Amino acid sequence: MTDSGKQIARFTAIFAGGTLISRLLGLARDVVLAFYVSGPSRDAFFVAFRLPNMLRDLVGEGAANAAFVPVYSETLETQSKEEFHELVRSAMGAMIVVLGVLTVLGILIVPAMLESIGLLKTITGGEPLTDEYLAQLAGLGRWLFPYLFFIGLAVFAMGVLFSVGHYSTPSWSPALLNVAIIICCAAFYERFDEPMYALVLGVWLGGIAQLTVNYLALVRHTGVVTPSFNFRHPQLMTIAALLGPVIVGQAAGEVNKLVDALFAAALADGSVSALYFANRLVQLPLALFGLGVAAALLPSASRASARKKKGEVRALLLKGLRQSLFFIAPAALGLAVLGEPIIRLLFERGEFTSADTQQASAALTILAAGLISFAGVRVAVTGFFAAKDTRTPVIISASSMGLNIVLNFVLVGPLGFRGLALGTTIAYAANFVAIYVLLGKKYGALWDGPFITTIVRIAIATLTMGAVAYVSLIQTSALLGTEDRIARLATVIIPMAAALVAYTTMCLVLGIEELTDFTSALRRRSQR
Repeated sequence: MTDSGKQIARFTAIFAGGTLISRLLGLARDVVLAFYVSGPSRDAFFVAFRLPNMLRDLVGEGAANAAFVPVYSETLETQSKEEFHELVRSAMGAMIVVLGVLTVLGILIVPAMLESIGLLKTITGGEPLTDEYLAQLAGLGRWLFPYLFFIGLAVFAMGVLFSVGHYSTPSWSPALLNVAIIICCAAFYERFDEPMYALVLGVWLGGIAQLTVNYLALVRHTGVVTPSFNFRHPQLMTIAALLGPVIVGQAAGEVNKLVDALFAAALADGSVSALYFANRLVQLPLALFGLGVAAALLPSASRASARKKKGEVRALLLKGLRQSLFFIAPAALGLAVLGEPIIRLLFERGEFTSADTQQASAALTILAAGLISFAGVRVAVTGFFAAKDTRTPVIISASSMGLNIVLNFVLVGPLGFRGLALGTTIAYAANFVAIYVLLGKKYGALWDGPFITTIVRIAIATLTMGAVAYVSLIQTSALLGTEDRIARLATVIIPMAAALVAYTTMCLVLGIEELTDFTSALRRRSQR
């Protein structure tokens, strides 16, 4: 394995370890929400929280990954540490101003925006939304929006930490939001006059905690303490030039999520929750491995691009796509096969009913089919970002956004929330194909003998794993049923264990290199 491949595997292992903690706590948070919060209130919270999360991704994660990291990496590669520190200080000051303005505007505008959801009933059909529900939605939107300021600065710090090779704090710090919401929901939900504001308190505390730990890590690893409001810094102008197209391009996926949430809010009760819980399970492997590979790949690809080494960038992209597929393919098929028993085990209690389980599992099956495309887009787009080309992804993402919205209008009538999930899956598949083709023209064909061989081997191992998981599920369910908690646990654990053994065994038999890469990285990590 090349040094670059080892580095990606090592960083993916680090990122996956920290992210696993966060995502498991995220599932615990969702279990608590499903238990305590009724369906309509749960839907209102998810829709209202979608708005600051959308802008976080636009000016936070999107900026950190696409506009900031390549410039930071190039500065570290070609200039002094003092110049790097001054760039970080100037960028920090700019983000404080931008996030502050967006937060104020959001507090003023978002409530009216949420109150207009009722207009979508003319498309989706069904009973009109009540004034009480719309008022609750608007109030939650107003009080949840300041989370954007805290998490935006936290994610800004993550981008700097990625650039200097520190991955652990950014990977586990999102767990703090989950911990805060769990504590506030369990301790205060029934004590507030308006119970949903216990969740608002948790969101505020979680955002502040994430900002604190990432800021302290930033100080420790870079020495930068205070911002500078030098908006004329020359490289800050470069970041700003990259940032505009990044926001537009990133907006495609985020607007899709928002449009899906708004359409679902105008459907029958439980539609928002069905898409939310399904998406949360899809996001687990995507965050662990798809985002982990992309985050590890971008700094290395940016430095290679700064040295004008197109061949090295191509090799990194091929390696990243192979590693992403190695993890994501079995996860996608596993979720499709075991989605219903997983949702039943995790969420079906309290306010979350068996009907909710059926709805969420139907959405999960459709979204799982698009998981490979979701991860592929995250990894492949780094090839453009590394070369500071943010315009091409903008065009592709905007086209994907348009396709998704059109599909929503076409599919939501006959298929309901399932149509929203299907539209997202189709749009992301088209997005990935376009990015992959254009990257091949930029760096040379993104395939070779080893790449094709790896894809075939991973496909064989994944299909074998899926068959083993399905047979194991049928047999376990027939033997134990699905009514009590022990039986529900068994119908998840036994098929998952059988699937893991089958996949690992097939990878060893077929000689899939990515398994050796990852286990070696984990072994080195544990030794350190």
